[in-house]
This record gives sequence, C-alpha cells and structure tokens, in this order.
Amino acid sequence: MSGEEPAVRHSPGRSGEEITREMAETAAGAANAMFGRETTLIDLRGLVSYADYFVVTSAETDRQTRRIAEEVIDRMAEKGYRPRSRRVDGESPWISLDYLDVVVHIFTDEARDYYRLESLWRSAPQERWEG
Repeated sequence: MSGEEPAVRHSPGRSGEEITREMAETAAGAANAMFGRETTLIDLRGLVSYADYFVVTSAETDRQTRRIAEEVIDRMAEKGYRPRSRRVDGESPWISLDYLDVVVHIFTDEARDYYRLESLWRSAPQERWEG
C-alpha cells in the first residue's frame, strides 16, 4: 500500500452520484463561507468522463483565493474527502483542487473573466450556489 488516503471515503448505501453531488455542495458551501463570488456548480455528467462537477468561484485578490482554497480543503477533509492533486501556487491567479469527480476552480476576478470557464461549458447545466 502506498499510504495515501483515498480521495473519497466509501459510503455504503449511497450512490456515486449522491456522493459527488455532496462533494460539489460541500466545496461550494465552503467557498461561499469565505466570500467566494458567484460560486457556480457546472454539471459535467454525461459530457465528459474525467469529472462530474466543476465548482467555480472567485475573489478579488490572490490572498483571498488561497483562503478560500484552505477552507474548501478543510471542509472536504471533515467529510473524508482528500484532493488527489492541488495546484496552489503562490502567485497564480487560478487555484485548482482535484477531487477526481469534482474539480474546484478558484480564480481571482480578473483571471475568471479571462478564462471564462462558465462560457466554455455553456452547454452544461449550471447552478449558482446560494446555499
């Protein structure tokens, strides 16, 4: 065994779709708790094979994006979810946390306007997170 924890803890009696939806909602809630702007869930099920959801949010500064990422990581860990990879560079305007079926994208406002993930995935169902 490699000693790495799985990205998702086994939950008997729950479907994979229920688990990934909970993961997306947990990440979105954590982002909103740290004042993430316009947090959006993009439902990729049936469109791609590498993820079920993208969670997209933004903040004004790099420091705020890092704080949102820390909160997402902490809240997800409380539920037993660990990122398989994370890209949190000190100077990057785009942070990504990959939980396999859920990928969290945290941008500065400027980077979000530039990359426009919601527009790129406009054919996918999108939900503004208000919870």
